[in-house]
Amino acid sequence: METIITTDSGTNPRIIDNMVPCTVIDGNGNNYCDMKKVDSSKIIINNKEVLERAVSGEVFHTASPTIGDYDLLMRRHLEDGNNIIHLSMSNGISAGSVNASRLIGEILNDEYGDDRVTVIDTLTAGCGGTVINDYANDLVKQGLPTKEIVKRLEEVKSKILATFYISKVEGFANSGRAPKEVKLSDKLAFRYRVDINDKGKLFPKLPIYRGNIKDAFMKYLKRLINENNVHEFDPNYLAFLITRLDEINLEEAKDYIRSLNYFKEENIQELEFYSAICSYGVIDQVGIGLIKK
Repeated sequence: METIITTDSGTNPRIIDNMVPCTVIDGNGNNYCDMKKVDSSKIIINNKEVLERAVSGEVFHTASPTIGDYDLLMRRHLEDGNNIIHLSMSNGISAGSVNASRLIGEILNDEYGDDRVTVIDTLTAGCGGTVINDYANDLVKQGLPTKEIVKRLEEVKSKILATFYISKVEGFANSGRAPKEVKLSDKLAFRYRVDINDKGKLFPKLPIYRGNIKDAFMKYLKRLINENNVHEFDPNYLAFLITRLDEINLEEAKDYIRSLNYFKEENIQELEFYSAICSYGVIDQVGIGLIKK
């Protein structure tokens, strides 16, 4: 019996095979799967297409994965005799994702018995979800029993730092999740750091950066991680997520992280946000996920 880690797209895992996609709804009311297909009858929409259309003015919406999509993914692993730990994006950002996964978990546990499905509210999302997913899969590779993996994940989730550099406030506000404190006009050229707090909700973190997007981002990055604080983080876990970058110099940012001589090179390579986050239409958005020691 193996332990299988599943996620929803709000946790943005590096490997999407065991991801349950959310639904992306375009301006005409058409429904798509976010980045991968569970039900073969549905159409996939990718991050590039969503971002391009959103930047052009189309308003997208997202919806939590369906119960049926959870069932299709989880049931096949249970039929193979495996246990499942599902990492859900924060209840504070998407209550629907947590509630739907818990509901199907209860249904499947009643059917298969022995608490075969465990759902964890990760209290994070995006880049934070990526690092907790990486951590979970490392625990599986170590051969730990399911209950011990669950215990360690419940402990580590309070140590996840998920932070986002928001270059365009008005685009971020389209998500419907922007804290009221950041709803100021882009004309002020304010750039924000938005983190996920210990309650699993988005909140703006001071200072506010002002000026051009590129320079403000490097100030954000150097304040976030530097030679004075880098040893406060686990060197094995770093998630570096981006939308399309027009003004941020990605290589400069990666070279800076390398100069700290701390994180594994494989984790410095960027991963693209999935289409649900791209639907906000924010170019030059970066998310960084870390695990505090």
